Amino acid sequence: MGKRKIIIVVIVITVITVIMGCARREAGAQEMRSQNFVIEGGNFNMTSGNKTSQNFKLSDVVGQVAAGIFASKGYIIQSGFMNSYAGQAIAFSVFQSVIDFGDLKVGNPVEKTLTITIANGNATGYTVRVVENQPLSTLAEAEIPDTICDGGKTGICTYNQGAVWTNNKTYGFGYRIQGRTIPQDFQKEGVYRPFPASRRNEQPILIMQSQAKKVVDQGTMNLKVNVKPDQAVGQYRNVLSFSALVGI
Repeated sequence: MGKRKIIIVVIVITVITVIMGCARREAGAQEMRSQNFVIEGGNFNMTSGNKTSQNFKLSDVVGQVAAGIFASKGYIIQSGFMNSYAGQAIAFSVFQSVIDFGDLKVGNPVEKTLTITIANGNATGYTVRVVENQPLSTLAEAEIPDTICDGGKTGICTYNQGAVWTNNKTYGFGYRIQGRTIPQDFQKEGVYRPFPASRRNEQPILIMQSQAKKVVDQGTMNLKVNVKPDQAVGQYRNVLSFSALVGI
C-alpha cells in the first residue's frame, strides 16, 4: 500500500503550578521615620524573630492582622506564618516542545518520545498531570481518533486505565510512560492509554506522583499513532498540556 501524506505535529505546552513555593526576592521591611528618628522593623507584625534556649529554637511572627499568601506579578507576601518552602528551587520541564511524526502509512505505527523532568526542592511531594485539547485534527475537522487499544481478550483502554496495544492494525493516538513514579498499569509492557480531552470536558490525568522531598524525577513518554486505510490526507495537530503541583 502506498505512502499517505499525513503530517502530524503535536505541540506540547508546559504549565507550572506551585503551592508554597516561589523565587526569593529582596523586599524592604517596615519603616517609620520622623525628623530625628528612623525605626526599622524586620516584619510587619508586633514582634518576630528567632528565640533560642539550651533545648529549643523558636521562629515566630506575632500580631499579623491578616494571615495568608498575597501575590502580584513578580512578588509574593506570606504574612502571619512561617513558610519553609519559600525560596526553594523548584523546576518542571517537558522536552521536546514540538513532536513531528512526519508522513505516515497504514499499518506502520510511529512512536516519538518526550522527557518530563521535575525537581521539588524541600516541598513534600508532587503530582504531574496531562490533558489534550482535542483528538488529532485537521482544519477541515478530519480526526485521528484516540486509541481504545487492541480490545478483545486484553480489553479496551480508557484515559484512566491502560490496556495492551501491539496490533499494527489497531489505529488511533495514545501514549505510555516509563519512570519511577508512574501509574501501576504502565508497569506492564505494551500498555497504552488515550489522553483525556478538554473538549470532552475531561480532567487532566495523573501520570507521575511522589510524596518525597528533594527528588529529581524523570518520566519518558512514548507517543504512538497509527492510521486506518481510509484516513483523510492532511496535517493533523493537537496540543498536550502538562501541569505540576508541588507541595501536596
